Amino acid sequence: MSCRLTMTLISELQEGNVGEDWKYDLDVEVLRDGVVGQGSFKVPKHNLPSGVVRAPHGTPAPQVLYTGDCEGELLLRSHLTATEVDVFVNDVGKIQKDLVIECPGPAGGTVTKEVDIAVPVHEMPAFLPQKAEFTLRVRFNLTCS
Repeated sequence: MSCRLTMTLISELQEGNVGEDWKYDLDVEVLRDGVVGQGSFKVPKHNLPSGVVRAPHGTPAPQVLYTGDCEGELLLRSHLTATEVDVFVNDVGKIQKDLVIECPGPAGGTVTKEVDIAVPVHEMPAFLPQKAEFTLRVRFNLTCS
């Protein structure tokens, strides 16, 4: 059965008091007996006020992460680095999140999963008590026929 896995950025949000100038990188690997696919988004510096859910800056086009046969499950390993850009020292948070997508089986079909990837970001230098949480919502769509 031939399958196609795509990744789409849905929304971005930051809540906190470290600042409003943000950039982020999302890297995703598709694993099944090793790496079988990958993709990434690199979103440049932009203004993102606290508490405002927005469409991703620049409206990045969906990416195809994997095409090929699909039996059993695919493991998606996501790495998100969110940076609040400052004049002297940037505030950076990093996180890894795994997601398992079950292939739809011999009849084919579509499996869609949306996931929020949230990363804490602390103001640097560390003695300042300010912090934020950056959340990126991502949709993974696996279509098999």
